[in-house]
Amino acid sequence: MKYWRDDFELDWTLRDIGGGRLKLSPITEDQLSELLEMGFVEIVDDQVKLTEAGNRKIQ
Repeated sequence: MKYWRDDFELDWTLRDIGGGRLKLSPITEDQLSELLEMGFVEIVDDQVKLTEAGNRKIQ
């Protein structure tokens, strides 16, 4: 992982996305690109949403 210090930090980022808290805890375009490549998020109607893989990662 390039933008997260550890798995814990990545999980919290995914939880923020799942909870709709990107305005409070924004991510960079580079972070978004990496999450897209990892298959944890997708863009739906111009919003970042967790994929099934992203949801499994934080369960």
